[in-house]
Amino acid sequence: RLLTHPITGALLAVDRYRPSAHLRRLLRARDQRCRFPTCGYPAAGCDLDHTHDAAHGGPTKDTNLGDLCRRHHVLKHHSPWQVEQVEAGVFAWTSPTGKVYIDRPPPPNTVTFTEDDTPPPF
Repeated sequence: RLLTHPITGALLAVDRYRPSAHLRRLLRARDQRCRFPTCGYPAAGCDLDHTHDAAHGGPTKDTNLGDLCRRHHVLKHHSPWQVEQVEAGVFAWTSPTGKVYIDRPPPPNTVTFTEDDTPPPF
């Protein structure tokens, strides 16, 4: 099953483990890099990870998925580091000492085209 936005038709969630191609593209565009604080590994080479494990009821949707490089994916699952998404794309990482690091998605790469109202100089 697919859950879409009632107005825009954008895909919001699927009730399966593997995200759709559309959702993968959305997340790669949003994240742009590994979402561990200060990691700059490009999202194109990252794993898509469920923040709240799918085996424990975590949904396959943008508010529960994020790009993690293999190193930080393993760190998340096999170390005392913990992560939660406080909102879609905003990750709160808690270190083993209890310090919390907030990682926000980079600003989107966008281009805006405007009409030039000035006449040509002929």
